[in-house]
Amino acid sequence: MWFRLPSLSLLCVASASAAVTFAPIKNYPNIGFMFPCLAGAKATPVPMPRAHAYLFTDDEALLREDRFAPLELWYNFQCCARWRDPQGNRLVIGRITHRLPEFASEYVSRERFDRGLNDEANRIDPKSEAHINEWVATFSAVPVNTPEPLKINGVALDDVLYYPCDSSGHLIYAFRPRRIGNAKNFDWFCVTLHAPREADPAALRSLFEEQFLAQIALPSRSSKNEGSKAEEVSVQRKGHKLPDLIDHPVRVEARKSVENYDDWWFAETDGHIILSDVDTENGKSLIRELQDTLPSLRLAYTKLLPPLTREADIALIRLFQKRADYVNYVGEAHAWSGGMWMPERRELVVFEQENHAVMMRFIRHELFHQYLSHAYGMLAASPWVNEGHACLFENASVSEKGKVTIDEDPERSVLLLENLDAAVELLPQLLQASYKEFYDDAAFRLRFKYALVWGLAYYLQKGAPLERNTPFKNILPDYAAALALTHDEQTATTTAFNNVDLAVFKDNFREFWLKRRGSAMRYDPLEP
Repeated sequence: MWFRLPSLSLLCVASASAAVTFAPIKNYPNIGFMFPCLAGAKATPVPMPRAHAYLFTDDEALLREDRFAPLELWYNFQCCARWRDPQGNRLVIGRITHRLPEFASEYVSRERFDRGLNDEANRIDPKSEAHINEWVATFSAVPVNTPEPLKINGVALDDVLYYPCDSSGHLIYAFRPRRIGNAKNFDWFCVTLHAPREADPAALRSLFEEQFLAQIALPSRSSKNEGSKAEEVSVQRKGHKLPDLIDHPVRVEARKSVENYDDWWFAETDGHIILSDVDTENGKSLIRELQDTLPSLRLAYTKLLPPLTREADIALIRLFQKRADYVNYVGEAHAWSGGMWMPERRELVVFEQENHAVMMRFIRHELFHQYLSHAYGMLAASPWVNEGHACLFENASVSEKGKVTIDEDPERSVLLLENLDAAVELLPQLLQASYKEFYDDAAFRLRFKYALVWGLAYYLQKGAPLERNTPFKNILPDYAAALALTHDEQTATTTAFNNVDLAVFKDNFREFWLKRRGSAMRYDPLEP
């Protein structure tokens, strides 16, 4: 009998040498038992599920509901931990508690998924082999045959099932640890090993059963809470208390994704959660600065470009210590990047760099992209708005009391002033540029475009408000309102400039950069 499942690939490219070896056993208190991991393996936390934004209008405000593929939500909920060793071998542990709920629609909200998951019909009956078989087939992502019962490690395991499959180098087992005394019965678990370059399947199976399954052990009562688990790392200064943190679904999913790895940790602050495997002093210093400054920056973002939606989003930041792990996570197509906002995953992903100041500038830039995506209901804002304000906040500073100051960018201001005539002439074209048109250019032209959109954002936020009768004060609010109504960034730009004399706008922009920068430097758009 075969069980086929939706496609959720857990495979990876392996190196030519793929010998499987195991490290000494460790206790995993959140899982409930001890076992050996792959030698030299790194944890590979499950990414956040890919979100699809659905927008609704209520009392002239946008409402956004994120929906997800049920399989991704289910997999993230049932997966305990994943590791990959230097040879490309993969070990995955899952807890068999709930069947994958069925829905008529392709994507569902977290709330709807939770209702389906908690339906009594979707709870695994530990005595039902059909339930176990169905779950294993769905989780393992390969077709499996009818299982073979095994007698292995009767001291620690009550039941062991081996699932034959035709996928080369793939081993799949279900097992149930033995209950101790009057303790609660254990759940069933599934373990998969993928060793894609292993040439001798029989030898691989024998090795795995002897060196993994036979080594599973139950911790003593006194040590059951000790072992491999992620810790919350608080790097707040003495006497500083975090605000109350509600259990937002993003927080819950993010914590769970790393809870069984002692080389990962999480840190939280109001509006944000940070996941990281960084263990350097430079990395901890970066987290301290992020925790100190993120709430103030978020308020500043909100002040300059107010949100169109009421959703209380939690911003997730994932910080890798090594660039190679970052590349593995974001994919080879983005290997060139130093970090990126991944809208589909709803997370900002970066890796540690030696230059602290440069990295903070980069993070402030990407954090703004993250904020604006959430604030505008995942509607794409035009590059002149989005990139312009992201560049604006690169040069922001936050005092110990949380005051945000936005200063001129010394490099971009020089570049803009040296090419001011060309910048003024390019303005109309840049206002209507798509992202492809904005990014698709030679290096100098792209630097020039960034300088121009930075200068435009700086002018609209710090120059235009000081002009007589403030003729351009409504451009950004009108843009936001039009974007909410039309869901089209170029139409929103056209609407925002409908009542603007572009020739006058260009003249004022030029005059500002030639004569009125001093007053703008003294003006604070974040003051009430």
